Amino acid sequence: MYGVITCSRCKTVQGANLSHSRINCVRCRRTIDLTRAVVHFSTESPQELAKAIRRYSELKRGQDIPLPNPMLTYQKKESIESVISDLGKREEGFTVSELSVRMNIKEEDSERLIDRFLVMGLLYEVKSGAYRLV
Repeated sequence: MYGVITCSRCKTVQGANLSHSRINCVRCRRTIDLTRAVVHFSTESPQELAKAIRRYSELKRGQDIPLPNPMLTYQKKESIESVISDLGKREEGFTVSELSVRMNIKEEDSERLIDRFLVMGLLYEVKSGAYRLV
């Protein structure tokens, strides 16, 4: 099993083989205890791991996260990624209704969009019905 972790010292996003107990940070060489590290995303596939590392790194740098083949078309000036990035930074999270209003789409489309971000490991559910960026 592989996972996306962040170094506690230099905040570098990196991948790790979670079957190991420790690894060294690729940037600052600090030893990271994987049994205590926060795993942001886990997978069995090295290819999925590479994509997740790239997406999470871009998210940490404040960049838009490209979505493959968007499920719906959105006609406003803001991109889907920037809307979710903006709403997802709030400590209390955001709801499906708030996303629907902000993007001017149906709630069922908002739910599908949120489900997609959850599957990609970019959102998590803070409490029932409230979502936040990882």
